[in-house]
Amino acid sequence: MAEEKSYPRRKPSKLMRIRDLSTKTTDPVRIMGIVVDSSPGFAVIQDIFDDVKKAKKIQVSVEGTLEIKHKYLLIGEVTEKKVESGKELRLNATIAHNIDTFDIALYKEALEMEDQVTRSMSG
Repeated sequence: MAEEKSYPRRKPSKLMRIRDLSTKTTDPVRIMGIVVDSSPGFAVIQDIFDDVKKAKKIQVSVEGTLEIKHKYLLIGEVTEKKVESGKELRLNATIAHNIDTFDIALYKEALEMEDQVTRSMSG
């Protein structure tokens, strides 16, 4: 008879803006961004879920190579790396999914509607 294995359930990732990430972010996060620089195993992502004027960038460790100017949904853990100028945040991505055909404006609208429904149901 085969032995059953149990695996601990992972915490769900929370959709966040890059500017809201910090060293205190302990749970997995989800970010949406466009690749502005890429090499094997590494990419620089600019937030596309945030307002254009406030959008920040983050360096991401990935498996493989992401395509420049393509949009991705990235899920991973936030880490801190020592650099010459001090410390900076990095994202160790476990998932990188291309979302070029994804309508982000419609997604934001759906999230706002969900928030309104949640507030009206609890109030």
